[in-house]
Amino acid sequence: MHSAAAHGRAGPLLFVGIVTGVYATAMVVLGQLPHMGGRAGAVAVGLTLDLVVVVPLTFYLFVIRRRALPIVALVPILVLSVLAASRIIPAEHQQMLRVLEALAVPMELALVGWIGWRAARALREARRDASLDPIDQLTHAAFELTRSDRIAAVVASEAAVFWYAIGSWRARVHAPAGTTAFSHHRRGGHAGIVLAFILVLAVEGLAVHFLLLKWSALAAWIFTIGTAYGAMWLIADFRATMLRPILVRDQSVVFRAGLRFTLQVPLARIAAIGREKPQFGKESVNLTFLGTPTHWLTLSEPLVACGAYGFHRRVRAIGIEPDAGDEFDDILRDRSV
Repeated sequence: MHSAAAHGRAGPLLFVGIVTGVYATAMVVLGQLPHMGGRAGAVAVGLTLDLVVVVPLTFYLFVIRRRALPIVALVPILVLSVLAASRIIPAEHQQMLRVLEALAVPMELALVGWIGWRAARALREARRDASLDPIDQLTHAAFELTRSDRIAAVVASEAAVFWYAIGSWRARVHAPAGTTAFSHHRRGGHAGIVLAFILVLAVEGLAVHFLLLKWSALAAWIFTIGTAYGAMWLIADFRATMLRPILVRDQSVVFRAGLRFTLQVPLARIAAIGREKPQFGKESVNLTFLGTPTHWLTLSEPLVACGAYGFHRRVRAIGIEPDAGDEFDDILRDRSV
């Protein structure tokens, strides 16, 4: 266990060490550029590639791949790398930076297209059992491709974002036979909150885009594409909340909250249902989208819930806001008897 933990820390430490070396070397070499004559241009090109290509590539190899993080985790590193290069490399030697900026948009579009293609392919492979939750279907298909639980969870999460945001508009609510479904998105005004967030992202994203253009077009477009992805994630999470209601079965309740949370709880594990939040600290989970739960279910002992990208969390109390609260109380009371 200790060796595994040490291996997990080794990647970020290697990344920090390499980046420190790259920037230290760059600062030393930049001080010598005025004395290099005709070689200065070629040296500046090499420094630009080190800062804008090598640093993000190192982050991908030593952090993203080792920890199976989503590829979008690379976006902040790309933006910071471009901004750093635009400030460090002298203006008269930024020709390579301009070339990279010109390539940024098609590269980002290609990345989005590749993820979308993987999402469509995974969904086609997954449609074997219509009773399965769509996210479970995607995870199963991703595992068939990757043979890794963690990587499959990451791929399935990325695919789910694209499918729920773009491809789910004709999909039906997932409520298999033998279950009673309870929606939980209307009462808390989930749609209105998402719309407000998207409007803020649009206005502020546009302003920041033009602000970044003063330093680097590449950084501006990377930021804008990242903002657009954030808006798409909000839409996808809302659609997933609509299409993945809470399910009450004969012996269990399946709590689902968009792309964020899934947990099956045996009815025998539900110790109490109240209106006040229990004092369990981080083990108390609010499943509403920035709302106030009307129901808090306390478990007799903690269970492990599944989240996006393969993350897990111990849960002792669950806060929800079902649209039909009285009916939810009645069916749990009847089935707990």
